[in-house]
Amino acid sequence: MKKILLPNGLKVSEVALGAMNFGTSTSKEEAYRVLDAYMDMGGNLIDTSNNYAHWAGTGDESETMLGEWLSDRGCRDRVILATKVGFDRHGEGAGLKKKQIEYWVDESLRKMRTDYIDLYFAHTDDPSTPLEETMEAFHSLVTKGKVRTLGASNYDTWRMAEANATALSRGLTPYTVMQQRLSYLYPRSNVAPKYVFNEIANRERLRFLRDKNMPLMSYASLCKGAYENPDLLPEEYEGGKRLEFIRAMAADKGVNPSALVIAWLTNIHRLEGYPRVIPLFSCTPEQLIQNARGLETELSDEELALMDSI
Repeated sequence: MKKILLPNGLKVSEVALGAMNFGTSTSKEEAYRVLDAYMDMGGNLIDTSNNYAHWAGTGDESETMLGEWLSDRGCRDRVILATKVGFDRHGEGAGLKKKQIEYWVDESLRKMRTDYIDLYFAHTDDPSTPLEETMEAFHSLVTKGKVRTLGASNYDTWRMAEANATALSRGLTPYTVMQQRLSYLYPRSNVAPKYVFNEIANRERLRFLRDKNMPLMSYASLCKGAYENPDLLPEEYEGGKRLEFIRAMAADKGVNPSALVIAWLTNIHRLEGYPRVIPLFSCTPEQLIQNARGLETELSDEELALMDSI
């Protein structure tokens, strides 16, 4: 698995492994199998949050299990570790006030048995807190060495631009990575996101990121298995012609449809108006092997243009 040098200095694998369900619906044994397989393939970017998966447990499970695995394997120096702060977890933790950020970063460090986080995300925007307070709090974590780089997830584009303008005007650390939903399928215009800022990335957002030379970590990039089983298609996505096309093209290339989606996402920066995209997904070890074939699937400029035009 090739590595990408991001503008913020992090050297990461082309795809990121999601650890959302580790410790809840994914057992310790299965989580270790996935993590080991991912690392054996050359992956190094692992994504979690301080509230995963609170709907199935306390919200501590994923970070705690990652900490156990990092300790058991002694591989912290080979992992780019990403986690987040800002979303609710059983009525606590929501928000990006200084005291919340400072409290939850220490909780994440404790659970993951590490003294630094490579990429720390604001999990969602907090319009009730001044941007100055949020960005100053994040910057203090960087100056203390608790965090290396910053990212923003579930932000409106204009709010992220304002946050970075605030940071740069005050000599603070800006956000350098965006995490937002993106897949090959088009979103339905008449379906609202589950959360206020939980939008699927549109072309305006992608042009913004391209202009700012900022990578996108695309979560839910494989539509919960819908490319293999259209019955699983989330209601916020359109199926139709694009889904039929990607499934047929995948069959022609001898890979599963999810692998072709990964090939698409990791190559669309070659097209005008698209940033570098790092697909983020959860999987079993067997799915990981199949999906990673997308990283070896060649797409010509003509094929990329055709895929974009459907």
